[in-house]
Amino acid sequence: MSGEFRFETFVDTHSNIFNEYLSSVVANLSKENEEYKAIQDKIESLYQQYPKVLGVFDTEQVAELTKEECAALIRIMELKNQLADIELQSIYFRGCYDSVGYLKKAGIL
Repeated sequence: MSGEFRFETFVDTHSNIFNEYLSSVVANLSKENEEYKAIQDKIESLYQQYPKVLGVFDTEQVAELTKEECAALIRIMELKNQLADIELQSIYFRGCYDSVGYLKKAGIL
């Protein structure tokens, strides 16, 4: 490895915009990942079918739900977990991609 090379991570250099960078990776998922978009559409459809379910997330008011609405809420939470899994996987692979870039820059690859 070259004595001139100074290893500086993305986070070191751009810590002030790191959260924005991660958000941009996630924001692109609905445009680039069909599975992600389909899950978002399912969630939106459930909210339209059961509008009171969205009120559960309003911490200012009590929400009373029917049995069907409770089932929809559970399904929405399952779908949101699937979205989070896809987001984490996307961020992980973006980190792998960036790591290869660093190794190339360092002359290791």
